[in-house]
Amino acid sequence: MRAGLAAALSGAIMLAGAGCSPELRPLAAVYVDQQGTAYALLRSCDDADRVRGPGLRGTGAGAEGEEPWVGWDAPGLHEAADFPLFAPPAPWAAEIRGPQTLRPGYAYELAFADPDDSYAYSASVTFDAGQLEAVPPGEVLTLDGTMTREAFEDRARKAC
Repeated sequence: MRAGLAAALSGAIMLAGAGCSPELRPLAAVYVDQQGTAYALLRSCDDADRVRGPGLRGTGAGAEGEEPWVGWDAPGLHEAADFPLFAPPAPWAAEIRGPQTLRPGYAYELAFADPDDSYAYSASVTFDAGQLEAVPPGEVLTLDGTMTREAFEDRARKAC
């Protein structure tokens, strides 16, 4: 009995230690419009079109005394949206940190999680200022690289 209990407990601990990461889906994209404004595109697999905890985090070699990261964080549930990258929708009441512009030498991640809090999926796109500026007009940068906006929308629908 003790051996069986020990084996079962050991197996449970191994499974818990291994953890299950949410599936990373291509549901986030960034691009620069014709006026030079960076934009975020967030898509959801949720019937109510919601995302959990969207945020933009930029990390880099800032000057002494600066925030360790720049960007914004919006805890809770929010409607998926398209918006200027450094101006999340006002109803999100996002916490803003540091300068809200692309900074050379910083790596950025735009991300959100499964709105159902089931950890079934998450979405993100990582980039730096140079990568975003190099995206050709009419295209977006995604988890899977640069593509047309139509291709992104199609991939996002298929990912769900």
